[in-house]
Amino acid sequence: METREKRTGMEYAVGVQEFDWIRERSAVYVDKTAYVYRMANNPAKYFFLSRPRRFGKSLLVDTLRCYFEGRKELFEGLFIYDKEKEWKKYPVVRLDLSRGKYYEESVVHGNLNSILNDHEQRWGITEIEEKYNYNARLTNIIQAAYRQTGERVVILIDEYDAPMLDSIHKPELQDYIRERVRALFSPLKEQAQYLRFVFLTGISKFSQLSVFSELNNLQQITFDSAYEGICGITEDELLTQMQPDIESLCERMNKRYARWNIHYTYDEMVAKLKYWYDGYHFSKNMTDVYCPWSLVNAFALGDIENFWFSTGTPTSLINILRTRDIDMPELEGFKTTMEQFNAPTERINDPIPVLFQSGYLTLKDYNGLTQEWTLGFPNEEVYRGFARCLYLYYCEDYVNSQNKFSAVYRQFTQGELSLDEFLTYLQQFFSLMPYSISNKNEKHYQSILYALLASVGADVSAEVQTAAARMDIALKLKDAIYVLELKYNHTAEKAIKQIKRKRYADAFLTDGRPVWAVGLNFNPTTRTLDDDWQVEQLR
Repeated sequence: METREKRTGMEYAVGVQEFDWIRERSAVYVDKTAYVYRMANNPAKYFFLSRPRRFGKSLLVDTLRCYFEGRKELFEGLFIYDKEKEWKKYPVVRLDLSRGKYYEESVVHGNLNSILNDHEQRWGITEIEEKYNYNARLTNIIQAAYRQTGERVVILIDEYDAPMLDSIHKPELQDYIRERVRALFSPLKEQAQYLRFVFLTGISKFSQLSVFSELNNLQQITFDSAYEGICGITEDELLTQMQPDIESLCERMNKRYARWNIHYTYDEMVAKLKYWYDGYHFSKNMTDVYCPWSLVNAFALGDIENFWFSTGTPTSLINILRTRDIDMPELEGFKTTMEQFNAPTERINDPIPVLFQSGYLTLKDYNGLTQEWTLGFPNEEVYRGFARCLYLYYCEDYVNSQNKFSAVYRQFTQGELSLDEFLTYLQQFFSLMPYSISNKNEKHYQSILYALLASVGADVSAEVQTAAARMDIALKLKDAIYVLELKYNHTAEKAIKQIKRKRYADAFLTDGRPVWAVGLNFNPTTRTLDDDWQVEQLR
């Protein structure tokens, strides 16, 4: 990557996916060309990569386009510039299936026609006998490109799964779309003799038995340690190639927050960026990868905010979670195997693979003995954003109450409200919840309370493991730890007795803060907290 002095005004290409645009303007670019060179010189011809949204997949595809078009001048100063000796020019066919939406059959055809029309015009194909025969049309494009250039064709398919994801809750439409997409992709094997390189990206890994039924030679690099940093920004890249950007962010934020006497050192800023945007892992190596969308936005705007989550919310996935009776606390530390990741996703009844592929969960650990992966939320940005989305699912008619709760919680943590006053507010909050979403069980109220606290950045844990059992919720403040035990249609006294009997406070023996037991009971008639909550200091 260029030095700071060679950059043009620290320009950040926020949302730009064109490699040539970025390079021609000397905008900030983290060098990923070593991966491009590795793939291009791999004996394999077909590659597939799955990465979450906003992770730079489209920019990678465009980097491959420029490389295979032989545009050497764009790569000056990058790894591949001197490494590549030939810089041979190939015809490139890029199919971006994220163009448009796929909500009905007519729109499906309109989008696919538009994508193919562009390439047919480029290669002078004027006679199209069967408009909806996508197999024949792509075959004609490949053969025309090969004939006119004498070189094998490079096929780059971006967001191959966009049509299926758009129709995920319309089974009949999705079946229809899958057949069209399968037909579109079938020439990738049929025309192998005319192809130099094939690369597909997407968010999800749909079963090869459906969309890619014939691409049995597709090399999947999603979990390959050699490609774990191909998208996103690794910690090493951040601390070396982007050191000037961190320094600039530090200066700008210190100026912005000076009136509140907030000042960050360089090391503190690195820690803050890690806390908010790091935490993604894509192989057993567990190499730290940051979300590039969030980092670039933070550097461009000079502040740290929740950028990634604002670009989309997993409402449909939360519906599936609720259907499967899985709540947010269960997602942290979830155990799974590679077989679950590789399960077909045409009919989503298991939300875990999709939450992982979409970036809401990531790999946290790997057990070589059991071959189990441990999943969890990657960072504070995703954790807090997901909690807010879950909270809004429960309380969609009371969005403003979340902002009020944020203010109330801040007052509580700063000592301006007592614990009784805080619990009184929670009692009022639950009483406003719509009857239609009020499930009659303890787990339901635990999930809402946990999501509510997590959404405002509280240091909160649920289902905390102890020697004897699991406590419902542990809330840590600067000067105290609260162990909350929730009951439904019982008594707060019973909750307190359970906390003491199962010695939940032992989980915090090495912590010097006082520990308080808080017993709460939810009343099935009032659908909120009973007035007789109990509080007792344990240590």
